[in-house]
Amino acid sequence: MQQVQDYTIENSPGLSEKKYKTSGILIILFALLIRLFDLGERVFHHDESVHASFTLRLLEAGEYRYNPAYHGPFLFHSTAAVFHFLGINDTTARLIPVFFGVATILLVFLLKKELGKRGVLWTAFLLAFSPSMVYFSRFFRNDLIIVFCTLAAVIGVIRYHENLHSPKRYPYLILAASSLALAVSSKENAYLIILMFGAYAGFYSLYRLYSSWKRERLSLKKTLSLKVAAISPFLPEVLLSGLLFIFIVMLFYTSFFRFQETPFSIVERAFSHWMAMHRTERIGGPFYFYIPILLVYESPVLIFGTAGIVHFLRKKGKNFSFFLFVSYWAIASLLLYSYLQEKVPWLVVHIILPFGILAGAYLGNFLSRSSGREQENSPGAGDVSFETERKSVSGMRRSSTHTLVTGILALTLIISLAQCISINFYRSMEHDELMTYSQSPQDIRELMEKIDGFDHDSENLRIAVVDPENLYWPLPWYFRDYEKAEYYISPPGNEKYDAIIVPAAYRMYNAIPEERYASYNFSLRPGKKLTLYYDKTLEKGE
Repeated sequence: MQQVQDYTIENSPGLSEKKYKTSGILIILFALLIRLFDLGERVFHHDESVHASFTLRLLEAGEYRYNPAYHGPFLFHSTAAVFHFLGINDTTARLIPVFFGVATILLVFLLKKELGKRGVLWTAFLLAFSPSMVYFSRFFRNDLIIVFCTLAAVIGVIRYHENLHSPKRYPYLILAASSLALAVSSKENAYLIILMFGAYAGFYSLYRLYSSWKRERLSLKKTLSLKVAAISPFLPEVLLSGLLFIFIVMLFYTSFFRFQETPFSIVERAFSHWMAMHRTERIGGPFYFYIPILLVYESPVLIFGTAGIVHFLRKKGKNFSFFLFVSYWAIASLLLYSYLQEKVPWLVVHIILPFGILAGAYLGNFLSRSSGREQENSPGAGDVSFETERKSVSGMRRSSTHTLVTGILALTLIISLAQCISINFYRSMEHDELMTYSQSPQDIRELMEKIDGFDHDSENLRIAVVDPENLYWPLPWYFRDYEKAEYYISPPGNEKYDAIIVPAAYRMYNAIPEERYASYNFSLRPGKKLTLYYDKTLEKGE
């Protein structure tokens, strides 16, 4: 009995309900603050500007057609609502990821039964200040929506199974179905997550079936019949939840039933496109691509998450099934995203989530046990028995282990928190950071200040943007108020423009008079230099 108590998640002795709630509220508030502070300062990434432009088109013209290259419709529709009520700018465009990033941390508090109070607080803390989680919560992409929906679906299924014979199960079934529907409506890796979880559920069900068959010594047919009879009363509600899932998915993919789509066409396009991207290795990378990111930014999550896998699988406590699943989730996610040949930094958040849960549970459990054991094993004065000496030596070893773990924790937390501040507020646009793939630099802000300062109103300023590969983003987003901005793959054949932006290698003075046009060089993103040529009379005072 003592062994089980040692290695299950304790009910956080010494941590009152008041301290637990106060600590949780502070973590949430700081998580919200760090995600909202200076939210619009970083220049839009290429992908952010594409998503924002699509959202603007949806808001202003009602246009939307699903294209798997730009992922699912939920981000566009939800952000269109934000634009409508709060205005259109870089800050409001990032509010949906902020919301789901903070909401993910709130969901952790629903796992108190599995993690314990201290485990919940440590998990919430690690996710709240994870450099990657913070960075991509401040990034106009779909990944934090998927992270939230994944955790919500997991919690929904766990609580549904837990309340299987109670009416309390229905809200959890709705939570699981709607979360998976929003995930599928957000990004195509939701299919991979469903397949990954489905594989686990299938193998686990087969294991349970085999165990029952061996234990009850019935025929396989009889055992299978009993299992089917046991689950058949729940099939109608599961089927209804499936209809809810399909309804939500179609609601967004048809843009509230304004356009024609079918579930088959949606899934077929998604798999066709992304399997092609995987085969061609469009953004390929080595199998270990995410390991350096985890080591540089997420060392406490990686180290203590790995320790959690070893600890909880070795010491089979009462929550063993939960930690077996989360360990599978963590390892499978790392292997899956390492295998896929679409290597981009924002996918690391899907690996961090399960590792963060394991790390928080391990820290909460280990620090609680270590503290309790130090007090328990303090030798009494004058007691020199062999048993006392053995306990003393054992206590010293535990104390040394506690000191070592605490030291590693303190060091990795300091490094991770420093990285969180650095990558989000000082080096968020530095191309040599592992997190900032193809990020546009501050040059874009300076370019816009120069153009906005021209002695010409935005409605009539004629701007030509030239790029033979049509890779001129994020400029269309920042030129959204310039109605006469046009985009070409080669310079237009006439000179009826006030300004032209071309690749820096172009020798435009062979086509336009140098005495009339000034030039201004800037970087669009790492490795892509452009030049703005503009009529000198546009500068105020000319």
